[in-house]
Amino acid sequence: MRYKKITPDNSVFVILSFEGPDLYSQAGGLGFRVTELSEALAKKGFETHVIFVGDPYKPAVETLNQKRLILHRWSQWISKYYPLGVYQGEEEKLYDYNESVPYFVLDEIARPAVKEKKKLVVLAEEWHTAECVMRLSDLLHYFGLRDKAVIFWNANHTMSFDRINWGRLAFVATLTTVSRFMKHYMWDMGLNPIVIPNGVPDRMFQGVDSEKVARFREVFESDFLLLKVGRMDPNKRWNMAMDAVAELKRRGSKVNFLIRPGR
Repeated sequence: MRYKKITPDNSVFVILSFEGPDLYSQAGGLGFRVTELSEALAKKGFETHVIFVGDPYKPAVETLNQKRLILHRWSQWISKYYPLGVYQGEEEKLYDYNESVPYFVLDEIARPAVKEKKKLVVLAEEWHTAECVMRLSDLLHYFGLRDKAVIFWNANHTMSFDRINWGRLAFVATLTTVSRFMKHYMWDMGLNPIVIPNGVPDRMFQGVDSEKVARFREVFESDFLLLKVGRMDPNKRWNMAMDAVAELKRRGSKVNFLIRPGR
């Protein structure tokens, strides 16, 4: 069987994720992944919807990138009670997300897409969206639209794998992951995900301003200038980074160590 190539003329993308573009919605790498992925799709010409737990004081719906990128900030009425970020009040937000997002996607995105003879492509991220994906698939099936949709569910890490109904999820969605490590981990669970590595935005390959580099070196005059970014968690190798700095200083090197903690 030959499948049509996915193009902006025949497909609409929906990204489901707890994290997203807002500072409020970013706790780790997932928020950046969703931000970069959605922007890349929109720049390619795809109508792209991102449904995420957003900043409660920003617009509920925001349209960007020549109206191709549509941000849907979910559970804002709950987030107003939890100012510390996306995962504060996590269970309340998760309940609201699962109860309301599937019907919204069905009525506001899937049905209009089908009327325009377009395929719905759903990209769902992490364990928070697993139940939502399963309910969405059931709804689409009930209303005769399931064959008009392609659903992917992606795992970035193993957190809360014990909360997922894997048999049901693997039945309704194509499982993907971001690394060979995760693929082998999931193999041991009897699953066979497709590996789709995180990409790198084109702008990361652009040259840097030599004058700014020179000024930077002048301000931070040292033998080594180190930068560490990540959540303040041992899993992010902070202890290893501190040990490296300590060893350089022990050897007599002058070191400047810049850090940018995550949430």
